[in-house]
Amino acid sequence: MKMEYTAMIRRGWPNEGALDRVEPIKAGVTLVNGDWVAKQSDGTVDKVGATATNKAGLVVSGNGDAASAKNTNLAVVLWSGFIVDTQNYAAGAYVPGSPVTVKNGQLALGVEGTDPIVGSVLDVVATSATETAHLTVLVK
Repeated sequence: MKMEYTAMIRRGWPNEGALDRVEPIKAGVTLVNGDWVAKQSDGTVDKVGATATNKAGLVVSGNGDAASAKNTNLAVVLWSGFIVDTQNYAAGAYVPGSPVTVKNGQLALGVEGTDPIVGSVLDVVATSATETAHLTVLVK
């Protein structure tokens, strides 16, 4: 199917146990659906930087998506326990079972035992007449 959003939650949210929170967004930062964020020392969230982490959450709705989020400067963030179809990932040779980490605000291939792993790839979907290229990922 053609994706309507950068990240589309398939299982776990809103009614199945994913851990979600409404988080304040760091001043001057714009977050949108599909961005991967981390908590900052001041209690806000911002996009994950260049250092790989598994302490990351996925923005479902941010201040760049909705007027209400822009007015309040709050984002809905999923922290764990969901399956997502996402277009926001770094280039790489993904296959089902590939471990993934988060860096530079997106998913990236991880190395077990070296990188902090946030989840694993369930499916790799290529572009076609009926599909948008994306990964289906289990985030634990």
